[in-house]
Amino acid sequence: MVVLELQLPIQAYQCMALLRRLPKNHPIRPTIERDLKSWLKGYYGEKECSYYLSLLPEDQYYIFHGLRLIDKKPFQIDLVVLSTRFIFMGEVKNLSTKLIFHKESNHVTKEFNNEEEGISNPVLQVKRQQIQFVNWLRKMQLLGLPIERVVIISKSTTRIETTPDNLQIFNDVIYAESLLDKIEEMECKHQKPAFSKRKLAQLVDLLLAHHQTPIPDILQAYKLSKDDISTGVLCPKCPTGAMAFYSAKWNCHICGYSSKIAFFPTVDDYFLLLGPTITRKQFAEFLHINSPFIAGHQLRSLNLPSSGSKRGTKYTLSKINSCAQLMKRESMNIRSQQNDTHTFLPQ
Repeated sequence: MVVLELQLPIQAYQCMALLRRLPKNHPIRPTIERDLKSWLKGYYGEKECSYYLSLLPEDQYYIFHGLRLIDKKPFQIDLVVLSTRFIFMGEVKNLSTKLIFHKESNHVTKEFNNEEEGISNPVLQVKRQQIQFVNWLRKMQLLGLPIERVVIISKSTTRIETTPDNLQIFNDVIYAESLLDKIEEMECKHQKPAFSKRKLAQLVDLLLAHHQTPIPDILQAYKLSKDDISTGVLCPKCPTGAMAFYSAKWNCHICGYSSKIAFFPTVDDYFLLLGPTITRKQFAEFLHINSPFIAGHQLRSLNLPSSGSKRGTKYTLSKINSCAQLMKRESMNIRSQQNDTHTFLPQ
């Protein structure tokens, strides 16, 4: 059973929002485009794994994609598979044509187009995640399940090389197409249940309750200011259209498209780029609404959680799966847009 669905990383949606809202000639755009492709590449690698995992019996396993917990510091695990006998965790990599593991230095290099580049050792990365996961389980008083870890290379065309004295690496690093064989190996290794089904269900509930999907401060990450971000409701039908609210609808002055809900992606852009809360004044300024009455009515129509009163009222995303909800709506909204970023989205 898939408990935590695979989602495109929130940073990818933030990059797409930036590309919509930054001037075409802004010097940071190439960096954002490169980072977006990197986030998408990682997503597609995990999607490859999800296909093989879909072949597992649903009544025997609980599957988490992108589980993010806190042990002193936040840590995220690409893949966690739970059973009554073991925990299987994996770090998924969608990398270049060749990976070279150097035993003496624990250094890893990737080779692409005859160029080599050093990267973080994914084996050490998943080891650190295991340590943090064990610490988290200890705090929850739910130790007892043996934990197995691997690095999963999504593409079978990626070559893995090492020296003859470092063949252990092939136990630590597998291809996605070998994922089911690896889980079967774990089943043979751990034949006796360590948790009852009830205790395992308790662990699943705790993982879901403690899973966090915060929205990073993307402007700070790229050293941008609010002044760099263009505002207004963008038309989903034409690339340069700006929309205005009149006759109880949002209307594009270029192509003539009108819609009552065309402002939804703009509100999402605000949350993705500018912060977790929005006031009526901020809403009116960002959407270019001159009437406080109309701004308040449009904002309240979103049914967002709120705190405070009158002019001090702040609206936020729902605390329950707020980021996942925003990402799901954002995905549907962007797919309908005819702009330079929609081709990056998974189909």
